Amino acid sequence: MKDYLKKYPYLLLIPVALFGVCFFIFQKEEETISQPTLFSTSQSVLETTSATVSEEWYVDVKGAVNKTGMYRIKEGMRLMDVIELAGGFTAEADQNQINFSKLLADQEIVYVPKVGEEIPTINEETKSAQNKTEDTNKKININTADASELQQLSGIGEKRAADIIKFREGNGGFQAIEDLMKVSGIGEKTLENLKDSITI
Repeated sequence: MKDYLKKYPYLLLIPVALFGVCFFIFQKEEETISQPTLFSTSQSVLETTSATVSEEWYVDVKGAVNKTGMYRIKEGMRLMDVIELAGGFTAEADQNQINFSKLLADQEIVYVPKVGEEIPTINEETKSAQNKTEDTNKKININTADASELQQLSGIGEKRAADIIKFREGNGGFQAIEDLMKVSGIGEKTLENLKDSITI
């Protein structure tokens, strides 16, 4: 046998090679089995995280509470729950105006009034935005207004309204408010008086 191995020494490499091939195949099978399990676990973690995030809401607590500020809540929580998070009512709080059982919504403002104070229906930013919208809606568009609408403007009578309509029809409309001075009889002083009442 020894003589045979001396004659063919490369035969010693065959068992080593076979062992290497078997080990490689075994490792591949193990990876194939374990990969779906890892993916499943990762997916489960992602789904859990996503569900947790979706359940978290935020409300802004203001007024007669001990700790005003923004609080993280979960769907289904009620107004009394967030009052407790805010440290409870102050001595000045008018609890008679509060519906303790009210269900909260995401991004809601919770305002606790003091005794003798009314709960504001809208905050100042919303009121300001509404006022701006109303001001814009009140303005008369000199490119689209008819004669009767134009006559509602200060210093614009029947003849001047007709001149405005005639000018815009002949020139493709007004490109800027200042173009109104191109109409006969309308000067810089008249335009200054009309600026806050007109738009294009």
